[in-house]
Amino acid sequence: MFKSLKNIEFSKRLLAFIEVLVLMCFCLVCASVIMGDSSPLIALITGVFSLASIAFGFYFWKAKNENIRKYAKNLNNEQFDQMLKLAKVILADEGCTEYDEGDEI
Repeated sequence: MFKSLKNIEFSKRLLAFIEVLVLMCFCLVCASVIMGDSSPLIALITGVFSLASIAFGFYFWKAKNENIRKYAKNLNNEQFDQMLKLAKVILADEGCTEYDEGDEI
């Protein structure tokens, strides 16, 4: 079992760890509702879910970049030029200024 865990990518292990933290947080919330004191859970819930959002954002960003590289290898020159134009439009919509503004889109 532990040999297979070593073969898993770091980002997937990170997501699994975050999911365990969220489940533990849910269990603690349920227990505190039953016990009656939920004041310390404000910081716990905020911390766990902010960590989860950062981890999921990192994972989706990484997966997007891997897919772009994977599919870009299979493109011919015409398709690559179309993808480049589309990427410039997307970057312009996101407010990025790393592309040459003189280029026509």
